[in-house]
Amino acid sequence: MKRFVALATTIGGSALLSLGGATAFAGSSALAQVGGPMIRTHSGVTAGGVPTISENWSGYAATAPKKFTGVSSEFVQPAVTCPGKPKQYTSNWVGLDGFDNETVEQDGTFGFCGGKHNTTPEYDAWYEMYPAGSVNVFKVKPGDVMDASVKYFKGKFTLTIADKTSGKSATDVAACSTCARTSAEWIIERPAGCDASGCFLFALADFGTTTMSDDWAGTGGGLRSISSFTTTYPIYMVQPLNSGGFISLDAVGPIDPSNSSFQAVWERSGRPTPITLSPRQ
Repeated sequence: MKRFVALATTIGGSALLSLGGATAFAGSSALAQVGGPMIRTHSGVTAGGVPTISENWSGYAATAPKKFTGVSSEFVQPAVTCPGKPKQYTSNWVGLDGFDNETVEQDGTFGFCGGKHNTTPEYDAWYEMYPAGSVNVFKVKPGDVMDASVKYFKGKFTLTIADKTSGKSATDVAACSTCARTSAEWIIERPAGCDASGCFLFALADFGTTTMSDDWAGTGGGLRSISSFTTTYPIYMVQPLNSGGFISLDAVGPIDPSNSSFQAVWERSGRPTPITLSPRQ
């Protein structure tokens, strides 16, 4: 489960929510925390391409006998379609950890349906370095070519998100002695959030189709293609049903080894799903 906490205080009669160090006034919008560990719907995970079912992630994760030293991807920021419904988010990112632990080192972009009537698409770049929450760093436009990477060297992580279209970029360098480096991920996510009613997973905003290309990771000695790892897991995002079972929110295609890429196609938004968020350790 995600390791961050929602705290409520009151300023001038308005509820103020704090999530992973970020704040926003409740009532104007839900406060989002992009990134974080995967939330599984069942615990059975088997190597050799058997899919993993998740409530908040889709895409791919790789594991290896050695600790990971880097991960990267390039993608075009998908345009979000906003039907006027609240609490609609989507995010593309790469990262280390979070697949089978709660330390996360991630960066990418997100899009959501904002404005007074939830009909205005908005886009931002962000990074998250455990144990802090995610940090929004600059605005992004649909169609921008994004380059995301996380690298580890001599005890320090370097997280870089770059907009190759606009020339904007942001880098965070931080040490983490407890970060496990046991997995690399290339993910489409529906983030978590909190408002005055509690905490939840957002509905998945309609991103149409998105492709994550040049998907590489390394365990020392340089990066190599996602398709070269023998333990690579497809991850499918689902919406649990009240009657039991679940329905898929997007469709993740196979890895194309010619350009180390895969495609995800939006299928449905699902609904905001209540969750319990715990403090970071």
